[in-house]
Amino acid sequence: MPINPRSWDLNADLDELRCEFPVLKNCTYLISNSLGAMPRGVKSGLDRYLTLWAERGVSAWSEEWWDLARIIGDKVAGIIGAEKDEVTMMSHATGAHWVALSTAFKQSDPERTRIIMTDLDFPSCIYAVARIADFMGWEVDLINSEGQPGVEWRKIAERIDSRTLCVAVSHVCFKSAYVQDIGSLARIARERGAFSLVDGYHAPGTLPVDVKQLSVDFYIGGCLKWLCGGPGNAFLYVDSAYSRSKPPYLTGWLAHAHPFRFLKDMEFASGAYRFMSGTPPVPCLYTAGVGMDIISSIGIAAIRRKSLRQTGIVLKRAGERGYELFTPQHPASRGGAVSIGLPHAYQVKQALDKRNILVDFRKGERGEPDVVRVAPHFYTRDEEIELLFQALDEVYLSGEFKNFSKAIDHVT
Repeated sequence: MPINPRSWDLNADLDELRCEFPVLKNCTYLISNSLGAMPRGVKSGLDRYLTLWAERGVSAWSEEWWDLARIIGDKVAGIIGAEKDEVTMMSHATGAHWVALSTAFKQSDPERTRIIMTDLDFPSCIYAVARIADFMGWEVDLINSEGQPGVEWRKIAERIDSRTLCVAVSHVCFKSAYVQDIGSLARIARERGAFSLVDGYHAPGTLPVDVKQLSVDFYIGGCLKWLCGGPGNAFLYVDSAYSRSKPPYLTGWLAHAHPFRFLKDMEFASGAYRFMSGTPPVPCLYTAGVGMDIISSIGIAAIRRKSLRQTGIVLKRAGERGYELFTPQHPASRGGAVSIGLPHAYQVKQALDKRNILVDFRKGERGEPDVVRVAPHFYTRDEEIELLFQALDEVYLSGEFKNFSKAIDHVT
């Protein structure tokens, strides 16, 4: 695996650091909450994968591929405060929800049938939980955000009772970047006999995460966005006490303690591979490590400081223009992106695309505004934020946005 051993300073080394991300030469990249910029070292990782396959054939499994999911999982563990061999790599977060929920297919308390979520959770997670709940005879208690960027944790906590099986909410809401008090919710859930299942996809890589301190039972995320690791690299952390006592019912051969014995009966492995299923997407795993090495060398604390400063600039510039804001102003409640409610937001987004300024759009529902999400990352220059708002001024003043379709066909 390629490793970036040097340390980076976000002030002194910014120009050099930006050279590690080729896309930054081609555009103003303010969309890392959708897809993190690819580090150039990823190509070396994929070249290694191809070389091993071409020159070693099936021997690549024993030489490197078999342990690769554990190696990458341990890198994730270093980012989120887990121990080694506690993070399982998976193809997507939706599947991680399936596996996590399958640990509850047999319950000692049949009265626990409610899963608490909010309407701000990512739709794929809601779909996955709702379909499993329907099959199992459980119910989803979906809390209405009432058009607000987040649901205050106490409003969620008051719904946790003796009927609650699970609290399955987001650490950072995907649309608004609202940061939930996951620690308080997880502890209350545990005290009241429920487990916590956290969608953390929009947190690691842009704000500090310590799963031990948060006392979560399950923490799901991915390398696609702020960790700059590409698609196919979701992950699942499981609290060790929970892991030992409740195996998953959705499983596969890689979760077996002796997978190559091809035994008839299941005997679960210990550690991260306990929650694996089938053959992992090996090429994807080769893309995941470089971004995390860079992030670890910078340090999450430094990244968070820069993120708060730059999202603060975005909020200030948007406020000066009277734009509606769908992201909290308070730093502790704000993740790495800012959602701005703009007139003609989808047309404006297309106009920005034409200027090679990349942001993304999300359609408003339930009283929410249509928003453009702006996501600076550790490699973003302050000047790029100013360029965005200069472009917005020009797009509105000239009426340029009118040249673009109102019909929403895609959002990235």
